[in-house]
Order: sequence, then structure tokens, then C-alpha cells
Amino acid sequence: MSTATTASKRIEALDYLRGFFILVILIDHLWRWPNLFEYISGRGELWVSAAEGFVIISGLLVGYVRGRKGLKKSFAEISKKLIFRGIMLYIWTLITTVSLVAATWYLTFKSNVAWVPYDKLDWANVIHDTLTLEYAHTLTHFLYLYAIFLVISPILIWLLRRGVWWLGAIISIAGWWYGFTHDSEWMQWQILFFLPTIAGYYLDQIIAFFRRIPSPAIWAVTLCGLASIVISALIILPTDPGMYKEEVFSREPLTLARIGLSFVWFVSLAWLFNKLLPWLEKTVGWLLLPFGTRSLTAYIVHSFVLMGLALSIPMTSGIWLNTIVACGAILLTWAVVQIPGINRVIPR
Repeated sequence: MSTATTASKRIEALDYLRGFFILVILIDHLWRWPNLFEYISGRGELWVSAAEGFVIISGLLVGYVRGRKGLKKSFAEISKKLIFRGIMLYIWTLITTVSLVAATWYLTFKSNVAWVPYDKLDWANVIHDTLTLEYAHTLTHFLYLYAIFLVISPILIWLLRRGVWWLGAIISIAGWWYGFTHDSEWMQWQILFFLPTIAGYYLDQIIAFFRRIPSPAIWAVTLCGLASIVISALIILPTDPGMYKEEVFSREPLTLARIGLSFVWFVSLAWLFNKLLPWLEKTVGWLLLPFGTRSLTAYIVHSFVLMGLALSIPMTSGIWLNTIVACGAILLTWAVVQIPGINRVIPR
């Protein structure tokens, strides 16, 4: 297989994985349990969630596409693209947050909707906090993080171009520590974006290194990573998460244990998706690939789809009806993403 074809297939496997993360986020945000998807998604209550995977893969692809592949272009051109995209996502953070808060306050819902942490009609604080990125609606929370990371990422790209990746890593780790001790969410989460950005810049070398490792060793590490998913599901889903999730693997604040396990899960899933790529193309390619290649479109659209379902379909404890509603949410989001020309309005 040629180098170009290998690189193309490698990125395609990551697109499938990103599509899977979007699918899991959609199911978890729907929040209708029980349903048949919960043992795939973990209800967002496992030691690591799809959100961490989504941040990791986004950083990895920025490092690979804008970093390594971007060496053919000037630093100014790459920086302009990253900053412009960050500003665009900032605008969409405002649009989605204001729209979803307005829907929550002014419309009558038949099922649960994401909680808005403000007194009803307290628009002054909502607008202020959204403009200053102190608040983003739960259903599109990732947009504000991604906007900040993209605007800052040219600094790391500059360091990578000069070969001082280690300095970028030190700054990112120090930033996590500052965010952890000063309760800054975006500074905690940036470590899941910028360390993968460094890895993405050296992705070809990293893959070449793994190719020299015997296959049984790779399988062993992968199976250990996947086993940790199963173990956490068996512990958390039937019982109260207890100290494992609330303390050791806490998301608020983002602990080192959760960060470390996030990387283990991601590497395991990325390797597995690469191995299963031919099967994925034949079976679920119609769904995962559009979600993966237009991930931000799907992420933005899913919030409005879920609001529409909450307006029209009452809550139920029936597993089959909840599963049907989840399927409907997935298919509606997929259908909107497929609309020709939609990316002239909503970023992909």
C-alpha cells in the first residue's frame, strides 16, 4: 500500500472513531433511560466519557492536519485558519446557548431538558456570561472549549515547527495544574487537546514506532484498555459510582486518573477502529462517516433535534420506546447533516 493511501486510511479510521464519539454524545444527551444503547454509551457515567475522546481526537487532527501537513503552508496562513475557525465556533456558542436557553424558558416541554443554572428570564447574566465564555449550554458545551483551544493553538504550532514540543507539553501540564487548583475548566481540559496536538504532529513517527512492536503486545494493551471500559460499566451502571467516579476519576475537577485513562481508552479504540475499518465501512459507514467528517455540524444539530423531541414526546420508563426515540434522534440528526449546502451555514 502506498504512503498516501496508508495516510488516507488512517485518517478515515479516525473519522469513524470521531463519528462514534458523536453518536455516544447524542445518546447520552438524550437522557432517556433505560434504552438498549446504554451499555454502549455508559449513560455518560463511566470513568471516561465520549467527550474526552472527542477533545482528544480534535487535538490530534489539528496537530496532524494543521501542524504536520500544514508545513507546506506559511505559519501566518495556518494561524489565520485556526483563529478564524475559533472565532466562528465562538459565534456558534453564542447562537446555540441563547437559542437553547430561550427554548427552555419560553416553551413547554413534555420531557426533561438540560438544566439552565440561572433564574428564569435572567437574560442579563446569561448574555454576559455567554459572551465572556463563563457559560455555554450543556448540549453544546464543547464549542466554547474548542473555540478557545483553536485560537491558542497557533502558539503550540509555532513551538512544534521549531522542534521544542517538550516546551509545549510542559506549558500544557502546568496549565492543567493551574486550572485544577484555581477551578478553571478550560485550562483543565486543554491538556486533553494540546498533548494530542503534539502527538498529531508526530503521528507518522508514532505509528512507525508501534509497527515495530510485536502484534501480541499491541493486542494485550488494547484488550486491557477495552477491559477497563467493561469493568467500569459493570461497577457503575448497576450501582452508585461511589468514590471511583466522584473522587479518583472525577470530571469536575478533571483528575490525572481520568486524563490517563482517557488516553488509554482512546489509543485502544483508535487501534481497534483501524483494524475493523473494512467491516465498519460495510456495516455502519453510512452513519459514522457523515458524523465523523461533519462532526461539528452533527454536534450543533443534535442539540436542536433533542429539544424538538423533548417538546413532542413525553418521558417514559419503557426500554423499547426509549430505544425508538433514541433511534429517531440519531436518524434525524443524520438526515439534517446530509442536507446539501448545510455547511454554508453550520461549520463542519
